[in-house]
Amino acid sequence: MIESIAEAQNAFHSDITTYINGGIHSHSDLYLSAFIPRLVFARHAKVIIQKHKRFLKEIPRGTISKLYVQIDPCEGENPHVQRMMSFLNEHLKEDLIGAYVHGSLGTCEGVAYSDFDALVILKDEVFESAKRLAGAARKLNHARTIMLDFDPLQHHGWFVLTEKDLKFYCNAYFPVELFKYAKSLFDDKGLELEIILRESDSETREAFEKMADSIIRKIESQKYPTNTYQLKGLLSEFMLLPALYLQEKNGCGVCKKESFALARADFSSVDWSIMDEVSEIRTNWNYEISPLKKRLMCHPHVLSRYFAKNFAPKIPEKIGGILTSEFYSRMGKLVLLMKEKLA
Repeated sequence: MIESIAEAQNAFHSDITTYINGGIHSHSDLYLSAFIPRLVFARHAKVIIQKHKRFLKEIPRGTISKLYVQIDPCEGENPHVQRMMSFLNEHLKEDLIGAYVHGSLGTCEGVAYSDFDALVILKDEVFESAKRLAGAARKLNHARTIMLDFDPLQHHGWFVLTEKDLKFYCNAYFPVELFKYAKSLFDDKGLELEIILRESDSETREAFEKMADSIIRKIESQKYPTNTYQLKGLLSEFMLLPALYLQEKNGCGVCKKESFALARADFSSVDWSIMDEVSEIRTNWNYEISPLKKRLMCHPHVLSRYFAKNFAPKIPEKIGGILTSEFYSRMGKLVLLMKEKLA
């Protein structure tokens, strides 16, 4: 029973994340979104609600443990974070258990390479009304313009959980350890969460394997990145892999910035050196983008992301000179070594 509920939960995560971040499930959605985007959210709301009701009708026995996490309110001065806080407070406060910024923005260590990493937890009552769900999804998708204005090359949107997820928590989706490095985008709600963990070893393994195989496929195909959007996607996957590796190895999540030093110990300095070189590219990340191109890339519509994927700014010569076939081959070798150690 637990396994079937976990499968339904994982499928629902995929659906709700797609829905909140644009709602494009088919070609007809794509065409409709170009003219009447609100109808895309409206047409799928009832199906999403049915799937939400289907999974986790009652909490099964067999959960691992209950824990409590506390998250401090965001007090940073990043203007994009401030804009997001204002938007959520004005338009979505009644629909959310909480909203959080994590990653480098969560620890106030943002650099030019940083993404706008953010998580929302939707109230269960939102799923009682198709109109309310569609409205919340539409507003959250619109808020992605703030993320993309911060970083036009960003590949992902919102991480999405629901109130029910907290009672049957898959630690592979958003490891609870990451809340230690997150900040609340509300100053008066979502500051304390009660979380009941379930077993999620299979999902943890799948997350690592999926990411590792994605990197290997891209490298073995020798279709290397040709612009900054494609390059950032590959390098970001590569730099996330140590955290996924350690989560699979040790059975608990780890902050990305701490994962490099911890994972380094398992590999020779020669093999690990490519991770250091990729991290150096992140530290010195810089590219030029015209106002028009940035405007076209900062819209949350799927066609804007298509434009970003294919017409993003070119890779600067200083970085491009580093990206030899040997460089990519060394990336692939380290990924394979990680897979071998976990085999």
